[in-house]
Amino acid sequence: MDIFLKKSIPKEVEIMKKLVGVFLVVVMCLCLSVGPGFGQAKPVQWKLVTTWTPAINLIEADKYFAKVVGELSGGRFKITVHPAGELVPAMEVFNSVSKGSFEIGGEWPNYWAGKNSVFDILGSYPMGLCQYDYINWYYFGGGKAIYNEMYGKFNMLYFTHSVTPMESGIRTLVPIKSLADYKGKKLRMSGKAQGHILKKLGASQVMLAGGEIYQALQMKTIDGAEFNSDACDWGMGFGEVTKYNIGPGWHQPASLLGVIINKDAWAKLPDEYKKIIELAAQAGCSYMSSWFEDQNVAALEKFKKAGTQVFNLSREDLKVLEGYSWEYLLEEAKRNPDFAKAAVSQFQYLKDFRGIRDKQEPFGQGRNPFTIPNLPGLK
Repeated sequence: MDIFLKKSIPKEVEIMKKLVGVFLVVVMCLCLSVGPGFGQAKPVQWKLVTTWTPAINLIEADKYFAKVVGELSGGRFKITVHPAGELVPAMEVFNSVSKGSFEIGGEWPNYWAGKNSVFDILGSYPMGLCQYDYINWYYFGGGKAIYNEMYGKFNMLYFTHSVTPMESGIRTLVPIKSLADYKGKKLRMSGKAQGHILKKLGASQVMLAGGEIYQALQMKTIDGAEFNSDACDWGMGFGEVTKYNIGPGWHQPASLLGVIINKDAWAKLPDEYKKIIELAAQAGCSYMSSWFEDQNVAALEKFKKAGTQVFNLSREDLKVLEGYSWEYLLEEAKRNPDFAKAAVSQFQYLKDFRGIRDKQEPFGQGRNPFTIPNLPGLK
């Protein structure tokens, strides 16, 4: 855990903040100088419904996105952010935007795996893409087109506006130090692939909304739970109701977040505002992805002071988990062509990037998988 250097990370984040500020100034100048149409669009106001409550710090990415849109438009394009439950329940965000009840929503793709299993790999996947792998793949590996194709089936467009780092792992009431200790445990963990892996380990998957986890841990109806990274977990009060933390977060090496936009609402937007949305999402990928990492520094210290004991799985245990994850991946790719298309694209990126990551070791980001799954279509 000593890799979290309290002095160096905040300094890097301050540099990132300054760079993002320069980026926004340049963007504003471009918007005003691109042509006669820019800076003249009529005022527009949208309501952004999000899956996150105020207690979940992931909502900050939605707020930052809306803030940048307002700044770049000189206040003419205003997006108000409405937490889960204020206008619609968290799990109704997808349908509300798809049907046009609201123009835009903030979300995490995996929540919609019940509609199409492809979403189970677009927000995160066990032992899969890491934080900047998702950003690289989205912008330069064909990911953006896949998101728009899959969300397009439901009358929506997609813009990622941030990616959180690895989840902190499972927070438990009883110590889990190895894969053998998973047996018989009832664990809150989202995702179909994660459920497959837990079953292989002899554990039971319990599905709970984020706002229900604290009480379940407090009442001891579950043995442990995962949700997000250290900062998010601390904000949700998990330090009060758990004693142990088993890592790393193999079940979610990263979490891609973004906004979904109704296609009909998008079609009505002036080109100026469309460009501003794109630029605001890009700014969020830089600023908020770094912000989430920075917030973990203080949160980790808070968990330590609260007495949380941290254990890490061995390299051999991680190899076993990867094997179970690839097993589900190959099975689902056979069942669903959409899932297969996204999986092949992601793992083609991982395969192609492998040599660069090896060369960058130990100064690169992310990890190379122990093995690459034998997906049909990989080159």
